[in-house]
Amino acid sequence: MSKINNLIRVSEEQAKVAGKVLARAFHDYPTMNYLFPYEDEKSRKLPKIFEYLVRYGIMYGEVFSNSPNIEGVAVWLPFWEAEMTDDKVFKCAISYSDGRELGSILGEEYQKRYEPIEKCEYRCHKQYADFSHWYLYPIGVDPIHQGRGYAGLLLREKFAEIDKQNMPCYLETNTEKKVSLYQHFGFEIVEEGIIPEIDVPYWAMLRKKD
Repeated sequence: MSKINNLIRVSEEQAKVAGKVLARAFHDYPTMNYLFPYEDEKSRKLPKIFEYLVRYGIMYGEVFSNSPNIEGVAVWLPFWEAEMTDDKVFKCAISYSDGRELGSILGEEYQKRYEPIEKCEYRCHKQYADFSHWYLYPIGVDPIHQGRGYAGLLLREKFAEIDKQNMPCYLETNTEKKVSLYQHFGFEIVEEGIIPEIDVPYWAMLRKKD
């Protein structure tokens, strides 16, 4: 089991479990409530979304947890792998549990609803981090383990490495509560607003290199 500092690198065999942890962490997230207005659909599909993101992170970046029990998960993508091109998505689909691309799993209605979110994220990412950086996408802690410092551990240990690389880091969040956490670790707000068409807030944040 590969480690960095005090973190555990999540393996493909752990991707489903890690995806479920993130799904529980983001269950009441504003964008997820918009994408899945019906509770039964959200409960079924969120684990699929986050398992897919974990597998993408394993394939094209780094995915860490705080312990083998996977109380929390952080997916880190180097800037050159952050854009999910059709080719990358196809390759990731091969490693997925049922071998299908995420769009076909979630359906056309999801893709239609996700479009304004995707456009906003892409524009902000391109505008404020069009240079070498790490992309934090996403980080979450299982609700039953929140408040124990796991998110801080996941950030602090990885930042120790990122700072040695003298690399900036970029992220987006849709909850004001998370903004103060990220600011504590050196992120600055570069843009905030409401995602057009869907009335969901967003904050684009950048942690600059030294």
